[in-house]
Amino acid sequence: MSGRRFAAVLVLSLTLGLSACGFTPMYGAGSAARGLEDVRIETGEERIDFLLQEALLDTMGARAATGPLTLRTQSTTNVLGLGIGAEAIAVRYAVQLRVSYEVVNSGSGNVVFAGQVSTEASYNASNEAYATQAARLDAEERAAGEVAERITMQLARAARNSELW
Repeated sequence: MSGRRFAAVLVLSLTLGLSACGFTPMYGAGSAARGLEDVRIETGEERIDFLLQEALLDTMGARAATGPLTLRTQSTTNVLGLGIGAEAIAVRYAVQLRVSYEVVNSGSGNVVFAGQVSTEASYNASNEAYATQAARLDAEERAAGEVAERITMQLARAARNSELW
């Protein structure tokens, strides 16, 4: 058997194997996340809330949402000093982000689904104030993106199990 033919047979068998085990893609057409693009998103007023909202809009594909469900979030942020340098000054920090959320039916006001996720993103402090601030802002953006991914996965799982609709 030639190399190309073997590769084609291998790809075909893997595809059939995945479909036989009940594999459903998380994103894309026919995905487990189907319907999340119609969920409206409401977050708080802080910078981290804006970052979270943008990340959720991207991961859920909900920029033009008009459905009856609204995702409401409440976030808390904490910054911890992790590494202490030789001069007894923190040189490494962690941004901890915890988000409680609920999906509410806008018509009835009933909470359809609720959950909580958290993550941590670290950054190094620098001798330059601008560099330290830029590193912190980057850590906040990474934390918001990670939380958005986790919320989207939980909602996709709930949608697949018919807990949302």
